[in-house]
Amino acid sequence: MVHSSKTNWTRLSASPQLPSGTDGVFTQIDLSAYVDPLHSKAFKIVDATMILMSDSVPYGVLGSNSVAASYTSIGMQIATGTQTAILRPSDGKVLYHNAAGFIHDVDATTNFVFQEVKVTDLWPDGYMAVVDTLTAGVDVDATLGANFRVMFSVSGYQVSVTSNQLASLLVAQTA
Repeated sequence: MVHSSKTNWTRLSASPQLPSGTDGVFTQIDLSAYVDPLHSKAFKIVDATMILMSDSVPYGVLGSNSVAASYTSIGMQIATGTQTAILRPSDGKVLYHNAAGFIHDVDATTNFVFQEVKVTDLWPDGYMAVVDTLTAGVDVDATLGANFRVMFSVSGYQVSVTSNQLASLLVAQTA
């Protein structure tokens, strides 16, 4: 027997180019089709992920064509609103955060280490977005070179919220 559900899941994803050098990239995710404050509709985000990948390496695996030894700190994050910088994970606007380090040693191996803070780590019941824009952002402290992309994905569904919940969420996400 097939279980019927009235929940319509949605997955939003993209893979914008990360500019060379230390310039971050902050891409907006439009939620206007899923969020309607006038009718008390929110978008409940239950999963999000971000990865850094290379355009020039087969299968998108992060590699290094760097000659010198290096360490690069990387911050990847999805937050509500239009952001132009990486926020602290404790900020009420952050729904996903990934802090990473790219370690390249010319005499040894190249490593990519990360600490991922998932949606359910920050928001155990999912993140209720009531604003119509999310920002997927990546920033680095040293150059990774050209031809890198960040791939992000956000999954969730539309839910109804009470007027009190809506007011509280709007204040937290727009302040």
